Formats: sequence, C-alpha cells, structure tokens
Amino acid sequence: CIACGLCVKACKTVAGQNVLKLVKVGNKKLVSTQSGKPLQETNYIKCGQCTLVCPAGALIEKDQISDLENVLKNPEGKLIVCQTAPAVRINLSDALGLPAGTISTGKMVTALKMLGFQLVFDTNFSADMTIVEEASELVHRLSDPKAGPLPMYTSCCPAWINHVEQSAPELIPHLSSCRSPLGMLSSAVRSDLPAIKNIKPSEIYNVAIMPCTAKKDEIERKQLYTKDGVKETDLVITTRELMRMIKKAKINFKSLPDTPFDSIYGESTGAGAIFCGSGGVMEAAIRTAYKLVTGKEMTDYKVQSVRGLDGIKIATVDIDGTKLSVAVAQGIANAKKLYTKIQKGDADVKDVKFVEVMACPGGCVCGGGSTRAKTKKAIEKRVAAVYQIDDESEKRASHLNAELNECYDRFFDGKYFSHKAHDLLHTQHTARKV
Repeated sequence: CIACGLCVKACKTVAGQNVLKLVKVGNKKLVSTQSGKPLQETNYIKCGQCTLVCPAGALIEKDQISDLENVLKNPEGKLIVCQTAPAVRINLSDALGLPAGTISTGKMVTALKMLGFQLVFDTNFSADMTIVEEASELVHRLSDPKAGPLPMYTSCCPAWINHVEQSAPELIPHLSSCRSPLGMLSSAVRSDLPAIKNIKPSEIYNVAIMPCTAKKDEIERKQLYTKDGVKETDLVITTRELMRMIKKAKINFKSLPDTPFDSIYGESTGAGAIFCGSGGVMEAAIRTAYKLVTGKEMTDYKVQSVRGLDGIKIATVDIDGTKLSVAVAQGIANAKKLYTKIQKGDADVKDVKFVEVMACPGGCVCGGGSTRAKTKKAIEKRVAAVYQIDDESEKRASHLNAELNECYDRFFDGKYFSHKAHDLLHTQHTARKV
C-alpha cells in the first residue's frame, strides 16, 4: 500500500459504500475500514472496484490458483468442467497481448482445455436461461399485481444483492427471484449433466471463470447448495487469475487455434452476449418480454436508449403499442441515487416498472475481477465488442436458443418459469445485518 487513497475514493464514489479510510500507523498511512473491523464485518459488497484502481497491486482477490491447479493435476476420477462468463472472452484479450476489444472466444476455450478442463461450457447459454426466466417473471408481475411488487429489480449482480440484503432490505420483495447465470448453469451441471453422463453429482468438479470478485462470495450462499448439501459451484476464479494461469503455463495465447464450446450448454444468442454490458440485461429481457407479450419478434432488436456509459439511464420502450418505462444504473452509488428517487416517487421515475443494476461501471466487461483496462478508450472498445458479438450473431433473442429449448424440454418440463425451473433456477434473498 502506498496510501494513495484511490481505493477509498472508489469505495465511496463508485461502490457507494464508504467502507474504507486512510489511518496513520506509526509514521505511515495505511488503508483500514471505517470501523476498524475486518471487511467481512462491514457493509462491504465485494464488488472489487478497489482492486481495479490500486496502482501498487496491494489489493487483489483471494488467489485460488493453487487450489485449482491441485485439482487439475489430481482429479481423483472427477469430471472437471468449467463455465466462462460473457465478459471473459473480451477482457482477457488485452492482458495477453491482443488489442483491447478483441473477442478471443475460441482461443480461450483452447487454453482452458490445455490447462486440463475436460468440458468447457458457455455462461452465455445460462445468460439466455436467465433472460427467459426473468422476462417471464416480469411479464407475470406486470399482468398480476399479486405476483410481486413493481418495479422489479434485476438479481444477477452479486455485489448489488449484497448491498440490498445488507443496506436496503426494503427492496428485497422487488428483486427478481432469478439466480445469476452462474447459479443457473451450476444448478444444471449438478442436476441435469449427471443424468446425461450417467455419473453422480459428486463426481463433477465445477469451476466458474468470472470477471467478478463478488462471485467468489456468491457461490458460498446456502441457497446455491443442492438439497443434499453439496456446493453447486466448487470454485470461482477471476479473469485475472485465469490470465496468470495461462502465463504460468507458458501458453502462447495469441497463436492458439480456435476451439468451440462443448455442446449441451454451449449455444448462445446475441442477447446472452450483451448480458455483460451495462443495459444488456435490460435489452435482452425486453427482446424476450416482447415475444412473450405479443407472440411476435421485435422488428429491430437494438434498444439504443439503455446502452452507453451513463451512470443512470431512464427509457421508455414500446411493446406493440404498450409503453414500458425502464431504468438502468451502473455503480452502486448511482443505484442508490436511482432507487431513492423511485422510493420518493420523483416524476421522471414514477412509472418505471423494471430496473437493471450492475455494480461495475460499464458492466461485467469491466468487472472488479477483470484485468485492468489501461485507458478509457480500452473500456469503450471492450463495451463495443459486447455489441459486436450481438450484431454478428445469427440468433439475437434468448428464446431462440435451440440448445436452451432442448434443455427445457429434457429437464424443465418443457416450459419457461415452470415449477421445476422455479425450484432449480430461482432463489431467495434475506436481510442480513452487518
């Protein structure tokens, strides 16, 4: 620590938590918590924004590379699988010698196979799954006042969930009950995949590679254990940890050939891809909600009004003649401003029915577990790459994902938002005192 105070500023102005402060220890200044207690005993939300601004590398995620390497070297008969978040194929690239904004999906899968993963699945698949469930839940709430209060807030960002449970529990009824894409895919890996492979759930070692430090915390939630008490996701490593593993293994990332994701949970749509950019969850959900309400596809999938790097965006979407007011916030400091305005009934937000919140400015593509974007231009290129994937996708709405629909037919009673889907793909949120 060089006592620059950048982490203190990020915690206050971006994360909105004001947990950290500089204190004098002898002749030096060091970072402490406001209360002097360990981070875990504060309202810290694990978003990792402090790690992105620390110039000395004094603040990092809990490094679990050695834990993973031990399993990869000694699998003990287990099937070693992983899933990779939508953002990782983008924010891994410039850390391994490629230009910022390069989409390195195939090279990433190849590197993961070289490291020892037997199956590599795409979290974009379960981003599509999250969208069909979340859009179904939104439509249900819009049509039935007893289904849940409005506005409905997204639930895919674990740092945002930590903030609500710890500091704004009055919002819990407004949260979508959907798990994050990580949580949904890990549920399928523990329940659907064993039947396909004819193995026991305990014979799978399940890893998630995420651009997010809060995901390490999320997988410890008791709601994300099986009914038999098995943790559904064994381990989370961040993009930064994966980058270090690739370098340690002396893999020449730039020269790697492309390898596709493994099937079953490998197909995705443009809607799943944009999930990692601020406004992307909102846009993807609108595409499927439109279909669920009207029975028709949108003529233009692009919802420009919810895109961009503005801290708060408020927009109105036309669903075949019905106006739907929505809002997007990036950074919990901005989210606090937004939900406070909604609670007060301010005129510009009084009709908002659906709110997306991401803790990290720019979204997960610039998440707290990402490799640091060196310039603002690099951030813009990363965000642009998110929408490039969407533009180039053959299918751009989550409900068009054929593998997803096969999964529902095979395992979730053939219907979005079914009883079985609700049992395995949804969760509960609980107020927590800190």
